[in-house]
Parts: sequence; C-alpha cells; structure tokens
Amino acid sequence: MTESLPINVDGFILARDVRSVGRLAGLRAAVLDGRVERVRTGVYRPTVRPDPSLSAPEQWAEAYRSVVRAVAQTLTTPIFTGHSAVALAQLPIVGRWPNEVFVLSKNEFGHRRAGVTSVARTREVPVESSGGFAVTALEFSLIQMCRRAPLAAALTAVDAAIHVSRTRAPARTTLERIHAEHERLLPYPRSLRVAAVLERATPFAETPLETVSRLVIEELGFPAPELQHELWLPELGRSAFLDFHWPDHGIGAEADGRGKYLGPGGVETTIETVLREKDREDAVRRQLRGFARWDWAEAWGRTVLFTKLRGAGLPVVRRPRVLL
Repeated sequence: MTESLPINVDGFILARDVRSVGRLAGLRAAVLDGRVERVRTGVYRPTVRPDPSLSAPEQWAEAYRSVVRAVAQTLTTPIFTGHSAVALAQLPIVGRWPNEVFVLSKNEFGHRRAGVTSVARTREVPVESSGGFAVTALEFSLIQMCRRAPLAAALTAVDAAIHVSRTRAPARTTLERIHAEHERLLPYPRSLRVAAVLERATPFAETPLETVSRLVIEELGFPAPELQHELWLPELGRSAFLDFHWPDHGIGAEADGRGKYLGPGGVETTIETVLREKDREDAVRRQLRGFARWDWAEAWGRTVLFTKLRGAGLPVVRRPRVLL
C-alpha cells in the first residue's frame, strides 16, 4: 500500500522523505509491483493510468508537465522557461516533448545537468506565474522554445499563443509582442531559427493540424493560402469559414481531425454531425472551382495532400523544399 509512503502536498513521493522515515525498501517494492512510478531521479508518485479521454499528444504533454512539476520538487525556486513554461501554459506542440526541463539560469552562464538545462540570463527577463509555478514571460519562453524546437512544433505553439478566435476570446499574446522581445534580445544564438518561426506565424490558425498543413503546403511549392476565408452559404442561411482559400484560383480546402465528428451524445450525435457537415461541404463546393480536404495522416504523408490539391486545380509555383 502506498499509504505507508510519505506523499507531499503536490502528490509526489520524494526519496529523501522516504529515507528519513526508513521506508526505502517499501518504495522499491511499490515501484517493482507498479503501484508507484518514478518521474525523475529522487521523485516518484502513485502510478497514474492514462486517461482514455485524452488524445496521445495530450497524454504526452501531461507526462512532460509531470516531469516539470517533479523538477520543482528538487530545485530551489526554479523559474521555468522554454518548452517547460510553454507546457505549463497549456499550449500545444506537434510531436514529442523533450526529455529536458528548461529553467532560467541565475547568471549569464547556461549549463545542463541531470536532465535540466539552465538558459543563460543575458538580459533582464520578466517573470510571471503559471499553474502555481514561476515562469519567464510567455514571449521570452516562446523564443527560447523556438531556438531549440523543430519548426513545426515551435510554430504550433506560437500560432496557438497568438490565436484570436471568432468568439473574440483574447489571445495569450500577440505576434508584435513576440517580435519586440526577439528584437530586444538580439543578438543571441540561433536567432535565425526564431525569425523563421515568426515570419510564418499567424493568429488565424485554429488547430495544430492547420499549422502543420500550412507548412506542408509551403514545402510542396503551392502558393500561400488565405486563412479562415468567410463564404456566405445562402441555401443554408449561414457562413462557412474555410481553413485555406486561394482566391486567384477559386480553390478552397480544409484540414480536419476525426474528433470533430465525435459528439458527447453517442452515435446519433455523430450521424447528425456528419450529415450537417456534408450539407455544409456541398454548399461550399458549389461556390468553388475546386475543393480538397485532408486529415493528419494525409498531411504528414504529403503525397496524398499533394495529389488532392493538384486534383483540385492548384498549381505548383515554386520548387519544393524540406521544412519539417
């Protein structure tokens, strides 16, 4: 039973606390039989079963946040930054989170030790709170992430941070503020990687799939699309917003995960949603010369997305190049 092991207010079991009460053998036994899991060196917790309601990326993000919280148990007043602050802010990325946790160094020297990377403090850095932890300001955190992350992961986080929804929910920050922080920090290592993200960032990407699709469209040499284009559908008496639109070619496209077709009401809700979406798509197609739709697998695979856009009539206007 884990009740005999000391669990602190944050839900962790610290090896030093276990040792102080003479229960190291009990901790080892609990780990071996699966009742307790190791989060990082010296930090454990009662085993958490995966939440089936969460997608794989959401589970990866939660696992990484657990490691970040565990680091807070072993460091004195850490200030998280980069990927770690972005994760605590509940912003998404695509792909796996890193094995490292990132904190702000107390001086101008950075270093790496035991899975923790200290980012050199070369300028004054604003500090705020996120989820009960000290973190660097979001703009600084995003820049530190962009320096290290693959383009798709970094752009996904930045797009999500600056996204302005049609319900007018406020964005977490703005592209202008991130640009200003970038300029303030210059010169700094790998700043060109950050600039490559910022020149592609947009507040109009509503999902990570839209962000990745935009990069793949660029990779394949297609013209840049207009995002979230509004079409009035008179037969339905409402508007539709296209994820991608090429007005010069009369072509529209949408990138959809499967989740939008699964409702909380069960099969009936799913059928109703699919039928409603079919009516919408039929009305959209009547206003365009060409239309394409794809999902995650087709975007990552590139070949199907390329075939669909070419089939819709979209021309290739530049030499393909590798971005992802």
